[in-house]
Amino acid sequence: MVNSEQDPEKYETIIIESKVREGFFHKVIKDLESKKAVSCSCKCWSKGNKPCFGMREIGY
Repeated sequence: MVNSEQDPEKYETIIIESKVREGFFHKVIKDLESKKAVSCSCKCWSKGNKPCFGMREIGY
């Protein structure tokens, strides 16, 4: 998983509230050069490597 704290000039963490689960937030990592989402804290991405709602909203 990409960590935005490793290189804050290259990555940004964006918090997006889930549309399905109230009170659940996606922590999406965005590459500032490509303007695309590269990782997320949710199960869709971490377990299945599938882009989630939050990643698709930013751009995958």
